[in-house]
Amino acid sequence: MNKKLVNKLKKNIRVIPDFPKKGILFQDITSITDNKKLFTEVVNEISKYARKKKFTKIAGVEARGFIFGAAVAFKMGLPFVPIRKKGKLPGKVLRQKYSLEYGNDEIQIHSNAITSRDRVLIIDDLIATGGTAVASAKLISKCKVKNIEFYFIIDLKNVGGSQKLGKKFKLSSILEAEG
Repeated sequence: MNKKLVNKLKKNIRVIPDFPKKGILFQDITSITDNKKLFTEVVNEISKYARKKKFTKIAGVEARGFIFGAAVAFKMGLPFVPIRKKGKLPGKVLRQKYSLEYGNDEIQIHSNAITSRDRVLIIDDLIATGGTAVASAKLISKCKVKNIEFYFIIDLKNVGGSQKLGKKFKLSSILEAEG
C-alpha cells in the first residue's frame, strides 16, 4: 500500500455529510479529478497493480469507473470495456439484472468485448453495498473469464460490500473510509 497516496487522499477527498440522503457520508471523487497531480498518482498506482498482475482488459463501471478505468487502460495500452446501464450500448450485448435498495437495474457489455482468454480488472471509484460490483462480476463471468479482479479508489468498509464481494473475488483499494 502506498501510504503517501493514502494520506494525500484522506486530506483531499471532500466528504459531504447527508448526501444524497441523511446519514450518508458522500465521498466526492471530483476532488481527485480536479487535482492533476493527485489524479495522475491514483492512475499510476492502479496501473502499477494492473501491470504486475498482467491484465489484458480493463473494465469500468458506469459512470465514475469510466474516469479511472479509461485512464488506466490508456496508460497501459489496453482495451477498455465499459460496463453500461441498460439501453446505452448498440448491438448485441450481455446483460445482468440486479437488485438495489430502491428497485432493480441492469448492466450490459458488448457480447464480443471479452473472451475467455482475458484477464479482467474491473475498476470503480468506490465500493459501498457491493450490488453493482457483484453484478459486474456475474456479467463478466458470462464470458467464461478465469481471472476477474476489482480495484476501487475507496472501500467503504462499514457498508459491507467489500466483505460480500471478497468471498469470491480478489479486490484492492487505495483507501478505506466510512460511508
